[in-house]
Amino acid sequence: MRREAVPIRAAIMATLLIALIAVSASAQYQAGNIFGKTTAKDGSLLPGVTVTLTGVGAPQITTSDSKGEFRFINLSPGTYSLKADLSGMGSAIRNNVGINAGSNASVDLMLNPAVSEAITVSAEAPLLDVRKSGTGSTIDHVTLENVPTARDPWMILQSTPGVLVDRINVGGTQSGQQSVYISKGAPRTDGTWNVDGVNITDMGATGSSPTYYDFDTFEEFQITTGGSDPRIQTAGVQMNMVTKRGTNDYSGSGRYLYVPGSTSAEATVPAEATPYLSLTNKVNYVRDYGGEVGGPVLKDRLWLWVARGDQKISTWQSLAAPRPTFFIPDDTVLRNKNAKINAQLFTSNSFVASYTLGDKFRNARDLSPSRPIETAYTQTGPTKVYKLEDTQLVGNKLYVTAMWSKVQGGFGLFANGGQGPSAPSLWFDAANVAHDSYSTYQTIRPQKQYRLDGSYFADIANMSHELKFGYGYRDTPVSSATTYPGPASGTWDYSFGQALCTSNGLTADCGVATLYRPPLANYSGEYNEFYVGDTVMLGNFTIQGGLRYDDQKSRILAMDVQPNPILATALTLPCITSLSCTGGSLSTQLPGLAYPGQSEDLNYKGFSPRLGLTYALGADKKTLLRAAYNRYMSQIGSTVSGSSPVGNSQFTFLGLDSNNDHTVQKSELVKVRSFTGINTAAPSSITSTRRIDYDMNPPTTDEIMIGAEHELWNDFSVGATFTHRINNDLPVVRYEKTQGAGDFYTTADYEFVRNVGGNFSGNGNTVATGTAGVWQLKSGIPTPQFSVITNRANYKQTYNGIEATATKRMAHDWMLRVNLSWNDYTEDCGTNSFANPTPGLPSTGIVNGQAAYAGAPACIGGQVSPQSAGSGAFGNVFLGSKWNGNISGVYTAPFGINLGANLLVRQGFANVLRDTVSGLRGGTATVALEEVGTRRFDNVYQLDLRVAKDIRMFNMATLTVSADIFNATNQRTILQRNGAIFNNSGTDVAAPQGYRITEIQAPRVFRIGGKVTF
Repeated sequence: MRREAVPIRAAIMATLLIALIAVSASAQYQAGNIFGKTTAKDGSLLPGVTVTLTGVGAPQITTSDSKGEFRFINLSPGTYSLKADLSGMGSAIRNNVGINAGSNASVDLMLNPAVSEAITVSAEAPLLDVRKSGTGSTIDHVTLENVPTARDPWMILQSTPGVLVDRINVGGTQSGQQSVYISKGAPRTDGTWNVDGVNITDMGATGSSPTYYDFDTFEEFQITTGGSDPRIQTAGVQMNMVTKRGTNDYSGSGRYLYVPGSTSAEATVPAEATPYLSLTNKVNYVRDYGGEVGGPVLKDRLWLWVARGDQKISTWQSLAAPRPTFFIPDDTVLRNKNAKINAQLFTSNSFVASYTLGDKFRNARDLSPSRPIETAYTQTGPTKVYKLEDTQLVGNKLYVTAMWSKVQGGFGLFANGGQGPSAPSLWFDAANVAHDSYSTYQTIRPQKQYRLDGSYFADIANMSHELKFGYGYRDTPVSSATTYPGPASGTWDYSFGQALCTSNGLTADCGVATLYRPPLANYSGEYNEFYVGDTVMLGNFTIQGGLRYDDQKSRILAMDVQPNPILATALTLPCITSLSCTGGSLSTQLPGLAYPGQSEDLNYKGFSPRLGLTYALGADKKTLLRAAYNRYMSQIGSTVSGSSPVGNSQFTFLGLDSNNDHTVQKSELVKVRSFTGINTAAPSSITSTRRIDYDMNPPTTDEIMIGAEHELWNDFSVGATFTHRINNDLPVVRYEKTQGAGDFYTTADYEFVRNVGGNFSGNGNTVATGTAGVWQLKSGIPTPQFSVITNRANYKQTYNGIEATATKRMAHDWMLRVNLSWNDYTEDCGTNSFANPTPGLPSTGIVNGQAAYAGAPACIGGQVSPQSAGSGAFGNVFLGSKWNGNISGVYTAPFGINLGANLLVRQGFANVLRDTVSGLRGGTATVALEEVGTRRFDNVYQLDLRVAKDIRMFNMATLTVSADIFNATNQRTILQRNGAIFNNSGTDVAAPQGYRITEIQAPRVFRIGGKVTF
């Protein structure tokens, strides 16, 4: 039974509320601050000045302290005005002070008693922020509105320094499926997603978003890729999206944007691909429409904002040749609803309640030449997010925010060919093309979150302090089930080649049959965090120190799994020659199990120190020098899921489909080929073959940053930052010979077999590949069966990178954002960091292991380039570029015409070629033939352009008519090829689909639109 922690949490929160009284750190993610001084004309500080803030929400009033300092904290993004008054000293006004999420504006107000009228200055605060503690970018409303983008958060990520995204989105063609991304050497599972201060990160697909979004609901994006803020747990990208809110003015907008497929340039098939492709990927249409409106319910006290938006995305995926008689586009519908109430019933208190619904329907997820429509998925599943938040100001130095949130997440992937025992069975032909149906996946991923966070401001001697502290709790259980179609819960596969059959005494037309026990997952996730930090201002120095403590727990919960219909009772068959079996045969069985769950939690806990230093040069402080050391801890996420005895359990056989019905029958099975996730000596055991090392260390990242920023003029700054990171204690699956004994496989258990690779010829290409050595288990060494999830011994990953930026905010009719990053991401394999010296794919073994490697693969050299998987047909994408950059800008031309542009550039990702080698003792191995990065796709360039005209309507509203052109230069860069080029069971044989083109940069296309704003 799960332990009840509510009384403990309540006690902790009550103690913090009484003893610490603090301001919301989560609110800081969705808000900004103004810090300032009141001075006389001669520069002397003026205490006791009344400062009034007006803008978004109700007016706020404070008084400058004994040092002439004042502050306004937790401000919604927007534009504000400040007015300072002091009897006998006159008044000063500062207009157009822009606030972004996470920003700290510095505003000084000078009063002059010799001037009878108020001194009015209309100017934004300086771009440089001495309190800034990290790297990343803030994308404001001006940029979101005027720079041409595909209108989804993943493409905003792509414009951030150091971030690499796995796909190129031309005009919204990829917006129906979320992207996979990495940044600055952080594990891809360490990303977090926040909406208005709520951490909604999907812990079933750790690091991803649980939903999709209405782009027009966002006021701005704040993206953090590193820094000293103790509120941040992981080294991954911290995506923070701030939605709009109601103000004292009624405002809103309505839009209709349309990408007609008829405006697309021709999606030509390259000459080499005409024998196997009849169509390459391109847009069919994209429609984006909706509206939002907000305003006061009770002026200065209560505000309401609501929004509704739909996106309909229809694309043509690449089609095999000859073109099928029946084919349909890949259609996705995204529907979003939002509502937010802001209240300020008292000047010292503010309250927020919000609701978000994101729903998705997709008719052909994973559609590709190797996954025809009947094997593609229909995806459904709404996600709802609820939030309540209250902020209290005590005096003018102390803030406290309490927040509660709930996420109702989950989705289903249903094979178009049918589900259940009555559906046709899934099978793969000799070219590895799936047919008839596919597996079905359903998951439920709810979340609960409580937060209490705070800030206290104090002046001690010549130092100003901002003390931050807080506590947070998240509960993120995950439950999912996978089923296979057909009466056998199994598949036939004919893509392994004739040699595998004939070398084991079967005819050349044999196949590989796989029988599954339906995999289940059900695990808990509980996250407790505490942090404390201080920002100290001392002259030209800003010192930021922090300490964070995380306590994460996860365990497998109870589950009942059904037996495989064919192997509910034992079936004994001889083994193939490369499978080590006692007496040459093996009893195979996949019975049902009633699993009571694990009795112990895997626990990641520890401290993460943060230290940052900023020095402002000179009296004008127009140059900032920064340095920082930070440690981060990874999210525990789904780490324990691989230790379930009712997870992935299967047997594979060689056999003959005698009646050619593509459904596995017991009489058709001839020899046992392999097994996974089953104790063959005790198939009914509820003890998993994969245990957890409960003493393993949490994965951590250590970071050193050195940088500088310089303000060229008030609205233009440049900067550069060097980042050094080391990832330690990464999790891995390590195999042992005796369950629980820790007698791990080592390199001494393997022997060299042969070199593979060489010259590939097929599908219109001749490729000279590198060669790689293949090892197998020595004779008499048992086939790996038992394993442990633990830390990878003597292994680390190192990232070194430089990012250069130039930022010109919107002023004098133009804005510009430029960034360029250089990235070097490598790994170091020491003694016992791997067992099998065979070089494997970059991701193999790190997440779920492969028996052929007895754990993680050997380091293959080159760049660490994680394989994209699990979010669309991008399995041949390996994320890793030595350089990438982005340039975006807006210019307001005469006659109210706005021009916008965005240029994406990056080095081509690695083209990782591999050889599938069978007939080895220990199982089939997927062998990487070259160092990662030896062979790359062409560099990627994409230029998007926009022109828009604002038309004033009856002095009541503005109509914006726009036209965007995406991939303006019509780049047709090959983005993916099938890198599995060889099958090898003794000699290299060209794989039927080897080196085929599977994705090309989509052709140029136009978007037209209209938007009414009032």
